[in-house]
Amino acid sequence: VVVGLAFEARIAGSCKGASVCCRRGGEAEAAMTRALDDPRCRGAISFGIAGGLDHALPTGSPLIASEVITSAGTVATDLRWSQTLLAACPTARHAPILGADHVIIEPQEKRDLFETTGALAVDTESHITALMAKERNLRFAALRIVADPAHRKVPQAAMSGLHPDGRANPRGVLGALLRRPHETPALLAIARDTWRARRRLSSALMMIGDDFGLPPREIPAATTVIEVTGDEVLAGAP
Repeated sequence: VVVGLAFEARIAGSCKGASVCCRRGGEAEAAMTRALDDPRCRGAISFGIAGGLDHALPTGSPLIASEVITSAGTVATDLRWSQTLLAACPTARHAPILGADHVIIEPQEKRDLFETTGALAVDTESHITALMAKERNLRFAALRIVADPAHRKVPQAAMSGLHPDGRANPRGVLGALLRRPHETPALLAIARDTWRARRRLSSALMMIGDDFGLPPREIPAATTVIEVTGDEVLAGAP
């Protein structure tokens, strides 16, 4: 389970059968590589909150990715896994998600990305997870909850609210607000919406279960070979 924030990791970590990797921090790539190369790994899922690109999506909207758009092309999610997630979360939209290397903060940029890609939301983990899973021929899925809606500009103070490993940084936020006190209302709105999305993320995990909806490994049907002689064929043997 690949996440980008510490609270997402705590939510995902409540499931016993999952290995949780936070994409942020110095050891993130190595940890993801170890987890995906583990022979016990049956699939990879990008899990957490996202920024809305479609203005019609309010905060708290759940999304199950049909595909993830990356700079290296589009990676389709595993259809069977996605269908299991959709059955568990019937209100979720099944649609493309965009992966980006930086947070999209401007409403106009969000609108442009929506119009050019058709993605309903954007996050900074799904594209990396998708490409790494594809390299290993692993099943891949993405479940994301919209936190900040497309029409809202993400305040600069919010960008100071994280440590490199994805943990909250209250001191950084306070320092940024001292420099930009006019951003206080927007920051409070972001905090409120993130709290709502966080609750929705926890609820979604309760619905999909400890295995994150991953279907069981398919076992090929046994093949029986029956040797039939010419006499049996003449006698009407099947």
